Amino acid sequence: MITFKNGLLISLALVLVAGCSNAGTDIKDSSVSASSDANAVSAETNYTEITWEDLMPEGEDEVLETLYLEFYEEFERKMKQSSMTLAEAAKDETDTDSIDVSTMIAEGSAADTMEQIGTFNVVEELNGKRIRVPGYVVPFDFSADAEHKEFLLVPYFGACLHTPPPPPNQIIFIKADPAAKILDIEDPVWIEGTLSTGEFMSDLGNSAYELKLSKLEPYEY
Repeated sequence: MITFKNGLLISLALVLVAGCSNAGTDIKDSSVSASSDANAVSAETNYTEITWEDLMPEGEDEVLETLYLEFYEEFERKMKQSSMTLAEAAKDETDTDSIDVSTMIAEGSAADTMEQIGTFNVVEELNGKRIRVPGYVVPFDFSADAEHKEFLLVPYFGACLHTPPPPPNQIIFIKADPAAKILDIEDPVWIEGTLSTGEFMSDLGNSAYELKLSKLEPYEY
């Protein structure tokens, strides 16, 4: 799980309330993490168990913090230009007494999106490594048979659906052959496979990692 400074988390929460009244479960409550031994190796499968922090190169936390600070400074500047503060933006959508609704972004419009903040910086040592990591599935569509050949894995529920996407190096683009059956995206899973580094683009969020899936199973708390 990514951890940011308290001020950034508060700012992010305000933006999320404004952008989506049905936002996913709070990050702190819904993130999943691997066992305390981040380098544990299963003798049975020979996959190295990692955490999401292991996907972040050294110094990336500081880089990300700077990018978020710059983003919210620019966000505040734009809000002031439109005479709307973050507090006003975070009000319930039905409370329009103190908000000029003509300045608000229409739900579902092209502007009704959140910028993906972060970099494609990766841990090069993970390229080609067989890994095991827990996370939440974000499908590109919802098929009747619940089978998916491509989807995203993210560290917390709701990412890319109701909230800003995590940084590219906190999203794994999964390729499954045969297709993986995913019955409920609210349930976390373990995934195993071979990891590759690069730049993998999608409409829901860009990723700095791709994984060829070998196994998907329920995450046991």
